[in-house]
Amino acid sequence: MTYAYKLIDSPVGQLKLVAKGECLAAILWEHDKPERVRLGEMSEANELAVLVETARQLHEYFAGTREAFDLPLDFQGTEFQKQVWRALLTIPFGQTRSYSEIAQQIGNVNAVRAVGAANGRNPISIVAPCHRVIGASGDLTGFAGGLANKMLLLSLEAGQTSLEAAADHAQRQASERGAAQAVKHDAPAKPAHRQPSRGTQGSLFGS
Repeated sequence: MTYAYKLIDSPVGQLKLVAKGECLAAILWEHDKPERVRLGEMSEANELAVLVETARQLHEYFAGTREAFDLPLDFQGTEFQKQVWRALLTIPFGQTRSYSEIAQQIGNVNAVRAVGAANGRNPISIVAPCHRVIGASGDLTGFAGGLANKMLLLSLEAGQTSLEAAADHAQRQASERGAAQAVKHDAPAKPAHRQPSRGTQGSLFGS
């Protein structure tokens, strides 16, 4: 089946909304790697109902007036990947989970690395909130849309009153993390140690 797509501008760059039939199959980043999400042949369809509705709900999300999406989804991947992606849909707005917590949720505690790989190939970005999955120590870790966008999305969900405020918050956080990394780089090396988990209800911003 041919996929249909619609391009929209957003605060995190241009997004490609992709439909398969009447369902949303992907939301791809502006600089997405071609091999990250493998789909079939595509044709532009700006007026397709599911894509128009997806665009509307995304605009509401970025405006701070929507916390949950209500869209028909069609994940394209292996059964394990689909398990991980369905688990992403259960992470509440404004909260985060670690890779190990997702592995526990799907009943495969030894699959932390595989969960990370599946999370990185999540085709329906933002709607299936892979940006809410962070390292056990609280680190943001990798993100297909870029760490700056991941931080912006988490800032927006942390209760910022506007997208502009979220962007300012994200920029400050990035500057602080950069300064902390510089200090850490200059400091004498210390023995490695494990940091405790922040818990399933932990938010990156302490809520």
